[in-house]
Amino acid sequence: MTVVPGRSEETIVLVAHRDNAGANQPLGDNASGTATLIELARGFAPQDVGPDPMPQRTLVLVSTDAGAYGGAGAARFARESPLADAAIAVVALDGLGGRGPPRIAIAGDSPASPARALVSTASARVREQVGTAPSLPSVLTQLVDLGMPFAAGEQGPFLERGVAAITLTTSERSDPAVPAGDPDTPLSVQRLGQLGRATEALVGSLDASVGGAFRTPDSIFLSDRAASGWAVRLTLVLCVVPFALGVADLLVRCKRRGLPLAPAFRGLRARLLFWLYAGLLVWIGALTGVFPTGASLPLPSYTSLVADAPAAGLTVLAIALALAWLIGRRRLIPATSAVASEQLAGLAAALAGLGVLAVTLALAKPYALVFVLPSLYAWMWLPLRSRLWQRALLYWAGLAGPLLALALLARQLDLGAFDTPLYVTGLATVGYLSVGSVLAGIVWAAAAAQLAALAFGRYAPYAHGMEPPPAGVVRRSLRSVIRVRANGGREDERRAAKQLP
Repeated sequence: MTVVPGRSEETIVLVAHRDNAGANQPLGDNASGTATLIELARGFAPQDVGPDPMPQRTLVLVSTDAGAYGGAGAARFARESPLADAAIAVVALDGLGGRGPPRIAIAGDSPASPARALVSTASARVREQVGTAPSLPSVLTQLVDLGMPFAAGEQGPFLERGVAAITLTTSERSDPAVPAGDPDTPLSVQRLGQLGRATEALVGSLDASVGGAFRTPDSIFLSDRAASGWAVRLTLVLCVVPFALGVADLLVRCKRRGLPLAPAFRGLRARLLFWLYAGLLVWIGALTGVFPTGASLPLPSYTSLVADAPAAGLTVLAIALALAWLIGRRRLIPATSAVASEQLAGLAAALAGLGVLAVTLALAKPYALVFVLPSLYAWMWLPLRSRLWQRALLYWAGLAGPLLALALLARQLDLGAFDTPLYVTGLATVGYLSVGSVLAGIVWAAAAAQLAALAFGRYAPYAHGMEPPPAGVVRRSLRSVIRVRANGGREDERRAAKQLP
């Protein structure tokens, strides 16, 4: 770390990680960011003639380690350094020498966005040097990042702590305006010079700005404007209201007509217990080394879980999950086709579970409704008496939220269809995804499983609607344990009685 003292104690922080993913990575990741830091420091070096240059605000140049492993160095600096607490803005430099067009990364480790003034100023400085404005993530990607915060760049830890931060970088795809050059040298000297000068101009603009630190409200950035986060959150919450009212009306009508709601809710409970068991297996897998553990930082895309998946451990966990499914499904197998009243009760129970989940997310994590809203309105209109292809189409439409999130993450990290779910599981086991997010996913999966049984004609009320239902595996096991203990206690009493004089 190098500190250039300024006239103010407020700081402008520039960060570049000095490590990369290995020798086969482009030279632009991230020797170009380190080179830019050195050139910026050269501009503030002591002068032989005349006074030394002094900025208005203190300039902090930080070279971090573990940038290729979740930005651990930047996270530690953001957490422990008082210079980070005094920052009005942070600019991370990553891969400035790539041959792709320039772009700005704005995702954080929490639902926060950099200040609009910082993003617009950085965009203007890049446009002056490159001739085109840097690209920003699409609106859909921004919504997904706010709903499930994921920041691959080093701006993430700073945004989580309320410090306005962005990452200047380049896209993976090649820019036709950049000369091809030597194919064995992926570093573009032209692009590095352009973005280096843009960074220098950006630092000058930030240094000359009036006022304190930039705020970090959650915003959605469009091409030439930004939408306020509170307006987006309010819109998402209001979208839940019609669904919640409709489900409440459906439950009241089902109750008045005496539909078998109790077996339907028991079926939903059984599916919820199955997915909780799946979560327990993942936790056991983390304890045994199948899934990664460690600091709650985003995993690199080449983590061993993806690059060299533990096939033996995953197979054992899959077998344990399959056995639980075979045992639990015995109460859910349809002996005969469910009648209309039973199907409607099953639909009402599943939609009620989704309604509770949606209301909880609206109160706690409004942006996460992006993943749930397609399910609410597609599955509410699920026709139980229509053709199979119509039901299948509506059901798959309800899966659009989670599937789209996985697709965007796979595209961002260049992961395969099988690797992406494993990667997300790894994010959960290291703690980057919160326990609340995992539980919300489990509730959604339970409701989706019941609705899948309805859509594809495999639904049956729990234990064929028997009232009261016979004891299941869990209750029978508990009763056996209690009976064994009771019998053991009586045997001890008999032995003690025999030993009395």
